[in-house]
Amino acid sequence: MSIRDELLADKGSIIKEMFLHTADENYITARWCWHNRLMTDFFWNSVHSLEKYMKAVLLYNGRSAKKFGHNLVSLYDEVSVIAGPLLPAQLTQPQRYTGFWVVFTPRQFLEKLDQNGNAENRYLTYGFAQHAFYLPMLDMMVCQIRRLIVPLDAPVVRANDGSPRPSNRDILKRQPNYAFNLMEALERTIAADGSEARQALLNGNLAFAPSNYPHPPFYEGASARNPVLLRRVLTPLRSDREDNVRQGYWMADWVLTHTFQSRQVRLEIEEAMRGALKAHPEMAASLDIAGQRTQVAASPSVSPSYQTAPSRKLGVFALLLGVAALPFVFRR
Repeated sequence: MSIRDELLADKGSIIKEMFLHTADENYITARWCWHNRLMTDFFWNSVHSLEKYMKAVLLYNGRSAKKFGHNLVSLYDEVSVIAGPLLPAQLTQPQRYTGFWVVFTPRQFLEKLDQNGNAENRYLTYGFAQHAFYLPMLDMMVCQIRRLIVPLDAPVVRANDGSPRPSNRDILKRQPNYAFNLMEALERTIAADGSEARQALLNGNLAFAPSNYPHPPFYEGASARNPVLLRRVLTPLRSDREDNVRQGYWMADWVLTHTFQSRQVRLEIEEAMRGALKAHPEMAASLDIAGQRTQVAASPSVSPSYQTAPSRKLGVFALLLGVAALPFVFRR
């Protein structure tokens, strides 16, 4: 037995406790948040769970998880190299799901999740947009990725006579709907009859619920929330009315002085401030701004920020144009 084999059990223990166990808890929490319409934490926990599941796949299969940070798409690309055809090409509508559906590739869905749930949006800096089919898509992604958290090319049973034995990869390839029992929080929650956590996990879950599970009616709606910085800062700064612009300028100064914003958001606000002063030059002399932020017109600042933040502008979500928060719910 090699040194690497001797360490495999200990490595597995670390992977399961730090990545798999916490990912299961994030996933169950995300579904509980969904059922209670707490969308900020639904997206936040969804992103965390998938990040950890994919890092567990990499670690179990001899890859490093260090270089990816929180980038879901880059993680998925690396997992795809390992898994190949074990991952679906598209997220197609489950037979038992009758609601509205848009076919995404896994990569496209991860991009949507990341836009809504990454660290840049934990304060709803960019707002969110949510469709009912996001939940079954999350379930599908978790199911397809979680079953890969094994050494894929290791034999299922060691052979003493030298004869070939199927690998974990072979088993998963032959049985696309099969998953190994990883004996973690997800399996224990499924077995906990009557618990609130089990209901949160299994209600509407066509990927993990037993075939005879009594699902309540599926939520079939959509909701969105446009960014408050758009409503209270950028839109007033771009107004034709000087009183709106003045109010927006004061709010912009307060936001930049008293809250941390990423470099992209800060520069967008400062650009709007410069535009406001250019459009209303007579207003500059009358502004009484602490910190003399009227100087922003001459020189934009570059503040400390998340170096990996996406290049993204504050804008109205296309789902519900011009509406701060308006859910539509349709039930059968």
